Amino acid sequence: MASSTERKKNLLSFLSICCVFTLGIGATALRPKPVLGAEKIVISYGVFEFSLPVNSLEKFAKTGEVDRDLSFYARFLKEDGLANFRKFLQRRFDVTPVVMSQLTYAPIGVDVLQKLGNVIRTGSRLDGFHALRAALILSAADPEGMTIVNIMRKFPTSEIYMDARQLLELQAQFTTLFDYQKAAVAAVSQATEQEAQSSPNIPSLGNLTKPGRFRFYHRTLQLTRNRQPLVGTNSQHSFRVELYIPEGLSQRAPVVVISHGLGSDPKGFAYLGQHLASHGFVAVLPQHIGSDAAKREAFLLGIGSSSTDPMEFVDRPLDIKYTLDQLERLSQGELAGKMNLQQVGVIGHSYGGYTALALAGAKFNQARIAQACSNRKVSLNASIFLQCLATDLPPVTENFRDPRIKAVIALNPLTSIVFGPEGMSNIQIPTMILGGSADIITSVVQEQIQPFIWMKNPEKYLSVVIPSGHAAADQFDGTDNQPAPNTLGFLLSGRDPKLARDYIKGLSLAFMQAYLNDRSEYKDIINAAYAQSVSREPLKLDLIRSLTPEQLEQSFGGKPPIPIIPKPVTTDRR
Repeated sequence: MASSTERKKNLLSFLSICCVFTLGIGATALRPKPVLGAEKIVISYGVFEFSLPVNSLEKFAKTGEVDRDLSFYARFLKEDGLANFRKFLQRRFDVTPVVMSQLTYAPIGVDVLQKLGNVIRTGSRLDGFHALRAALILSAADPEGMTIVNIMRKFPTSEIYMDARQLLELQAQFTTLFDYQKAAVAAVSQATEQEAQSSPNIPSLGNLTKPGRFRFYHRTLQLTRNRQPLVGTNSQHSFRVELYIPEGLSQRAPVVVISHGLGSDPKGFAYLGQHLASHGFVAVLPQHIGSDAAKREAFLLGIGSSSTDPMEFVDRPLDIKYTLDQLERLSQGELAGKMNLQQVGVIGHSYGGYTALALAGAKFNQARIAQACSNRKVSLNASIFLQCLATDLPPVTENFRDPRIKAVIALNPLTSIVFGPEGMSNIQIPTMILGGSADIITSVVQEQIQPFIWMKNPEKYLSVVIPSGHAAADQFDGTDNQPAPNTLGFLLSGRDPKLARDYIKGLSLAFMQAYLNDRSEYKDIINAAYAQSVSREPLKLDLIRSLTPEQLEQSFGGKPPIPIIPKPVTTDRR
């Protein structure tokens, strides 16, 4: 149990924790109206209550003066801690009211705000859901911008009431988001430096982001699959498949399937399919109709809504297996001699990353889903919202592993609950996981870095693009236009998504050449030295083959706030 001094020392941290957390959630699109701003923050811990005037925080942020009210708390912070706290209060968050509105009214924002409203309440101890939403939008619309103090000033009651016990639970979440994420990414960078020093000379294979020598043609298939009677009824659904087929090959081409993310569609990855086709691969881009662009307006940042069908966890890998079956049939007829369907790779983004890993052999982990989602709390890992939709599925007995698939690349995948360490350890084929250090949807720590450690297959790779975001891989409009700062697109993709896509094109080509065409010269460049040789501003590319829990702990300076390897799931045997 924490001592009284430790509890007091955390009080200022609590103030910053709760306010930063709300910044990722959003606010309403209502027009700003005058409100009664909060004058005091009240923090309760059991039978004790501590209060602090907002004026004291505002004065400290502007002038550095520690007045009488603040001095009681300031004495529990070291000089550097107090300086960092002031910098935090002064920080302006460049988020527009429109972006905040888009975030808040999407189901995942509502989900988080509802949980946070139980922790941050109005002065009369009522749920703070609506007050938080109003404070955020009003501060985002204020000419002074969104700052911590401004959020407090826009809170529509004279007091902000916080439960310290619940705030303590959030502290680990924020440590994970900021300190541990920074340390984990630094550990990957340090491992890249170490591996680069021991890497052999890189063979000269030219610029892997440039088109290859093959011309290709485009074809669209319309397929209809009988869905499994998992939900109690036999049903069908139809979906299209885009093919890019190279011409002039002397032998059958390996096949690469590209699985789009939630709220996207095949055209989002046409650039990658065309690139691979120009280098002699048949690119296959299926439409996932239960989670494609037709539902984009119902999704938050590609994460989902209450209308998302949890059957997508089953349909996605089965649709790809069915697509491969139909391509085998066509390869006996009109597409004879075009495809080698025993040498198949899969590349998937986000929900498609889950799909790729499931087809690679990662086992769908309903025991972990049930345990992790039974008492779900506020989480800064937005993908938990989607993963916990799987609790509505009946028992899944399907084996998604397809022996035709020989290599997979998972871009920004979600993994931590739907697979867990038990599921990820079942992968046996060459696998690359890629994450973005600034991903606000699938936490690079929980969904990519730690799951990389869980894998036991010898041919595994982890790449991190710094500071790329979640949606950089997925090009919706077919252009290389850069998203404007302070827009939702910029928040999602991060800096220079074109450069991030170039990294993906180069890594995808090398990986598929190495493991589908057995080209050893390409395998020789999939290493840290190659990543360093192509890395350029403003995005750094890291690439490693190995990472240990000890390396993460050393970088963080101790045990991380969340277990690197979670405890095994337990089963209630009452």
